[in-house]
Amino acid sequence: VDDKEPKYGMAVTGLIGPGEQVTNAGARPGDFLVLTKPIGTGIITTAGKEQQVSSGVLDGAIATMSVLNEAAAIAMKEVGVQACVDVTGFGLVGHLLGMLRASGVGGRISLGAVPVLNGTIELLDMGIAPGGTRRNLSSADPEVTWADAVDHNARLLLCDAQTSGGLLMAVATDDLESLLRALEQHGVETRAVIGEVLEQT
Repeated sequence: VDDKEPKYGMAVTGLIGPGEQVTNAGARPGDFLVLTKPIGTGIITTAGKEQQVSSGVLDGAIATMSVLNEAAAIAMKEVGVQACVDVTGFGLVGHLLGMLRASGVGGRISLGAVPVLNGTIELLDMGIAPGGTRRNLSSADPEVTWADAVDHNARLLLCDAQTSGGLLMAVATDDLESLLRALEQHGVETRAVIGEVLEQT
């Protein structure tokens, strides 16, 4: 017996058919970046814990978190995409950086194109953001070139730690319209083209 902290591990097992897997390592310059859920759940749920948010805003975040990514994944597999990640604890920018690193490419997103949950901006203006979101920004900051117009709150938003976030896909130019149609046909409400993949600089 010792006084060291116990070590815990987690394993996830499952089955996938040959050729059905989509990795984060296939993004190519010229691909478009498509996001399937709005961001802001970390900020809103933190405000909920502090009782600083309206029931309508909180209910909107819960509704978004309750939607599975199954329909988006089905559409993605039907059309075929270059790479995909789910946006969770590392935030949109953190998971995008992971995809770009794995693919050996660069990328650019437009703040105005990123879908945001109702009420999120107002909560940021009140100074509300979870610790994980602030740590995400500190971690991502050295790797990101921010436009001057993207202020501190906008950077926090793009790094907000998500719960049950959407899928971020890199799709070839020729397949973009087919992917957007397939997402719509499968009932995916958010189909935001938020940026593009670039050559690594």
